[in-house]
Amino acid sequence: MATSTRGGVGVSIKTEDQPHAVNPFIDIPRCGAHSRRTGKPCRQPAMANGRCRMHGGKSTGAPKGNTNALKHGHYTRDAIVQRRYLRALMKTSLETIEALQ
Repeated sequence: MATSTRGGVGVSIKTEDQPHAVNPFIDIPRCGAHSRRTGKPCRQPAMANGRCRMHGGKSTGAPKGNTNALKHGHYTRDAIVQRRYLRALMKTSLETIEALQ
């Protein structure tokens, strides 16, 4: 039976019966995002996307109907439908003119 001491206090822990008794969080995946200051990886527990909550977790994205990104309206759904309609109208008009000549 292997025993170990924790922090030099002299508390013996049976590591065979309790394999994670020394550190219960040893098998949890970590974030891994590197710090700009120290260059060391983040040690926070990772979420489902592989990063912790401070390095890219749970982002909902831009709000629905965001008008901040709308600059000129050239690529809105209504503008595209209107251009398609006008293009089809011009095509039929030109075909009618050529048929009359």
